[in-house]
Amino acid sequence: MRRFDFFFALARIISDGLAISMGLFLSYFLRMKWFLVLGISAPTTLYSLEAFGGFSIKSALFLIFVFAINGRYAIDHDEKKWDEFYQLFWSFTAGFALLVVLFFFSKFIFFSRFIFGTAWVLGLIFLITGRYWVRKLRRKFYDYGWGRERILLLGSGKLLENCLQYIVENPKYELVGLLSDKAGRHAPKGFHYAGTFDDLSEQLEHFTPEQVLLATPEAHTQLTHDLIRTSHRYHAKFRYIPDELGLDLASVDTSTMGPFPIINLRNHKIEGWGYVIKSAVDYLLALILLILISPLLGWIAWKLKKENPETSIFYRSDRVGRRGKHFQCLKFRTMVPDAEKLKQKLLKKNDRKGGVLFKMKKDPRITKFGSFLRQWSFDELPNLWNVLRGEMSLIGPRPHLPEEVKKYRPEDLQILTIKPGLTGFAQINGRSELEFEEEMRYELFYMKNWSLWLDVIIFFKTLIVVWKKENVS
Repeated sequence: MRRFDFFFALARIISDGLAISMGLFLSYFLRMKWFLVLGISAPTTLYSLEAFGGFSIKSALFLIFVFAINGRYAIDHDEKKWDEFYQLFWSFTAGFALLVVLFFFSKFIFFSRFIFGTAWVLGLIFLITGRYWVRKLRRKFYDYGWGRERILLLGSGKLLENCLQYIVENPKYELVGLLSDKAGRHAPKGFHYAGTFDDLSEQLEHFTPEQVLLATPEAHTQLTHDLIRTSHRYHAKFRYIPDELGLDLASVDTSTMGPFPIINLRNHKIEGWGYVIKSAVDYLLALILLILISPLLGWIAWKLKKENPETSIFYRSDRVGRRGKHFQCLKFRTMVPDAEKLKQKLLKKNDRKGGVLFKMKKDPRITKFGSFLRQWSFDELPNLWNVLRGEMSLIGPRPHLPEEVKKYRPEDLQILTIKPGLTGFAQINGRSELEFEEEMRYELFYMKNWSLWLDVIIFFKTLIVVWKKENVS
């Protein structure tokens, strides 16, 4: 355990305790003192300030205990900001609800719905504010070189390059060296290998890193086992990043079958109640959105009909959905009527590498109004009807063309086990600029790490991407 990590775990505990206490005390003063300005007298059945102080301290300690058992004070803390705030919200809400229940079963006569309600709101605001400033303080320490974690990176290939870029850009880490799996490997531009995996003991003794990170798609069980033993012998943590196109450890859980322990390798997380809840949210939000944007849909339909009265305002495209079932994907027409015939002549100008997807900048088939619709993604609004029909989801992989699916590698076909979406994880990480392999990695990551909170993040990031008109073609 590093002292630096312990210090900031303790800082979070202190920050949370102060935030909860401040929320309770401020709520008390609002009800007992400041309401007098409005001519509302203070109730006579409430605690005195001294008694309420004791109650507040006990409540803060109880809620900190709830946070602790929910993992909010992990020493090795490396959560994303919004994930931390999300978990903090639910831990505080659940703990506060339990506190209210315990209070009502106690013998105390103190009661004020206003104080309880206001304390929850203010406490949440103070909690998030406190955690934000703890993060800012920790970032300042990293910027000055204090508390950075020394890391020795092992691996090769694209996975290593992506991991290396993240480590270099993250002030938390200090890269002390690179080791390759084989001699003669070329290191990413601007870096060099200090040796191979066989030199791990020497590098550990020389640099004394706190963490060894393996990032290669070519690792095998025996190799990983040897690296783990060597790292632990020199008291370094060992971590392993699996290839995203291979086994994703987020999809692994355990169960039992009689006396036998079972490891389940799930293809994705959108199953069981998760699938039920996601589908229900899709139907409800799609219906609400269709009602709210109906004036916009009517205006677009009128403009398209005025532009070309002889052509349908909708473009129906055959797509492959969940479990390989075909459906008609509905969009507003943005191209000239003979766009499919012209596509054959333009295939040589395909901007998408990999030969599977077709995308072309300044596509001559797109009409002037169609270009406007694409800039704001208005052409995809009729997809909401596909969501109501159960053919698509609001969030998911990109809908697949049959000719594209025929060119997919066998491992890519697992994408077809979930519904395609109006937007998704790949769209907010590059949209049309992504190569096929990169897009597929994002889609597979989404499948194996899905949660309703991830859907919320993707939805709001999509709005930002559309507003900034990023990677629009």
